[in-house]
Amino acid sequence: MSGEFTIEEADVLARCFTNVDQPVFALTNLPEVTKAALFARYSRSPKSLRRLFLDEFNDSANKAALTTSAGVDRAESLFNRVLADYGDDSVAQLAGVHIAFENVSNLATKIIERPRLMSYLEQSTRYIPFDKKKASGQFRYHVPAELSNADQEIFRDAMDRLFLAYQEITTAIIARLLSDLGPGDIPPILRATTRAMGLDATRGLLPAATESNVGVYGSAQAMEQLVLHLYAHPLEEAKVLGETLHKQLKIMIPSLVIRLDRTERREPWVSYLGATRHLTLDLAELLPNTSVTAPGGQDGSVLEGELGSRVRLVEFDPHGEDKVSKAIVFESSNFSSYEIDYIYESMSGEQLDDLWTNYVGERLNRRHRPGRAFEKTSYKFEIEADYGAFRDLQRHRLLSCSWQLLGTDLGYFVSPILNDNEKKIYLDAIESVMSLYDILVERYGKRVAAYCVPMCFRIRFEIELNAREAMHLIELRSQPQGHPSYREVAQLIYLLIKDQAKHNRIAHSMTYVDLSQGVGSRQDSLQREAQKRGDSDNLVTN
Repeated sequence: MSGEFTIEEADVLARCFTNVDQPVFALTNLPEVTKAALFARYSRSPKSLRRLFLDEFNDSANKAALTTSAGVDRAESLFNRVLADYGDDSVAQLAGVHIAFENVSNLATKIIERPRLMSYLEQSTRYIPFDKKKASGQFRYHVPAELSNADQEIFRDAMDRLFLAYQEITTAIIARLLSDLGPGDIPPILRATTRAMGLDATRGLLPAATESNVGVYGSAQAMEQLVLHLYAHPLEEAKVLGETLHKQLKIMIPSLVIRLDRTERREPWVSYLGATRHLTLDLAELLPNTSVTAPGGQDGSVLEGELGSRVRLVEFDPHGEDKVSKAIVFESSNFSSYEIDYIYESMSGEQLDDLWTNYVGERLNRRHRPGRAFEKTSYKFEIEADYGAFRDLQRHRLLSCSWQLLGTDLGYFVSPILNDNEKKIYLDAIESVMSLYDILVERYGKRVAAYCVPMCFRIRFEIELNAREAMHLIELRSQPQGHPSYREVAQLIYLLIKDQAKHNRIAHSMTYVDLSQGVGSRQDSLQREAQKRGDSDNLVTN
């Protein structure tokens, strides 16, 4: 392969590829549109990628400009033809873009993340305190543009009360927790852990209007879909974000989002999404003569935790473990499905146990997960948990998540580590926004009113996930280091899989689920981990 290129060609390639003579390499210093076009041509050309680049995309005579403009004209011509005219969406999956959304509300972060087609990272309420004001003198919250001037002032007053209470309790509880550790120097890991515990306890006071920063990485196709999704959303904040994102994409990858500029294509698309994705149904109108009573926990499919979270196993396959077992045999043999059905019926319980033991293997940590046979069965859960816990659980990539509008009707979560005085301040702050919520609902509807709802209020959502992803979520989110409210949800999900679905082999495979109770276990766990690493004085959680 090293003799394939001349010295001059190798010099050009060395600036655009990580090597010129190996079968595995990466593209560097090239415009995203050129990278995408290269791969689009790659699938229909007998040439190697590097030869394709030299023959068709190396059109820059100026070597200094090579890395910023190489192949752009050729690439844009290709995409104008293939993507815009022929609608070949797959080529728009070949270029990726990093986008930062800053100072957007927590409601908007969930709108941005809802399509689930990209990678997202947002600011943590656990490690970042939200008690500082911006340069404008306002705390970090978004004021909805839908509100009248008078109502904006009322809204600001209510938000200020929440943030002042958050500020007061956060300072008090962190100082109290640190003093509980006793005199002397406190190791950095314990100081950081204690600080996180305090922020965990008070994040429920932060309203959904709280501003955050979100980093997003995705393909051009996913970005196009996100723009349309934002344009179609009823909230003004989302529409503005859609317009701003559209402008940035036109700077970064104009030829890959060219369809967004075609009004005759964009507007019908946006209208369709707006009409179908944002329905608001009134039960009283749908069933005017029917009284609906929630089933509660009497049927055994609903579990309620000590902290108030509720989880219901809505759907599961009673034969799910049989399907996983057959999938294990299929992966591990050359038998047909017909033969496997016959073999499976003749296997004893002991043989099945051995089959599962060998397939799951010796898991040295929770990141060691069994193979894709575990994807053959899935579960759907309906969950009622505080908005903060929902934010953490919703971000899991491999599950399907749907949620209802945030409101106040499902009650709220109060951290058990608050003392009486802290709890009084907390509850007073919550009560101060209840009347505002009702006013905003009446004047602007529930979507806009949700901005003022503190994160401690519960939201109802559904998640659907296979057993492999369930193992990942349960083992990660049940750890003592986690927030108490989502720990509780993870533990309830595990118990429903084990006791309600009776998928005992799947549950038994989850060797790193932690069912311990109590918020203090976070400190104990991290201290043990630090001692095991031998760096208890140096490890800092960040």
